[in-house]
Amino acid sequence: MSRVVRHAVRAVALLVGVPLAGLLAYDLVAVRPHVAEIKALLVHADSQDASPPPLIRDLIDASVGSPAPSVARMAVHRFHAPQSAISGHARTALWRLLLPLHVSDEEMYGLYASQAYNGVDTGLDRLARREHGKPLDALSPIEAARTVAILKGPSYMLRDRQRLETHAERLIARAGYAP
Repeated sequence: MSRVVRHAVRAVALLVGVPLAGLLAYDLVAVRPHVAEIKALLVHADSQDASPPPLIRDLIDASVGSPAPSVARMAVHRFHAPQSAISGHARTALWRLLLPLHVSDEEMYGLYASQAYNGVDTGLDRLARREHGKPLDALSPIEAARTVAILKGPSYMLRDRQRLETHAERLIARAGYAP
């Protein structure tokens, strides 16, 4: 009986240990070298984007669930040359697992707000100032929802204002704010 238990323990150790060692090795080789550069993006970001107001965070959550997958995609796009779709998805999945080990939730929101493409350049604050003439923290709930909704697809949202309005109203409802 002890022989069976010993083999089972070895099998479990291999099944858990080998993938974990691979994940740690990938972190050391592919993610950690870029952490300082990721943190520098936040240091150089507009203060409104680096630390978005709670309303904007709630609307980001209502729009994408969590900024982590989007930030992982942005990081992979920024730091790795495009390859096949399969390797890109695998790399993004690994970054999605490993990036939260190096970046706090607040920093994730800051990266999302500062690095998201807004139709002309990047950043939610620039978009808010361009669209509404106000910084992020001065937007009304519907203006903030419109600003976040544009990120879903800047080219078609900015062309079709009715679609933008409909999506903004959905975000307001999902986030629990009155329209």
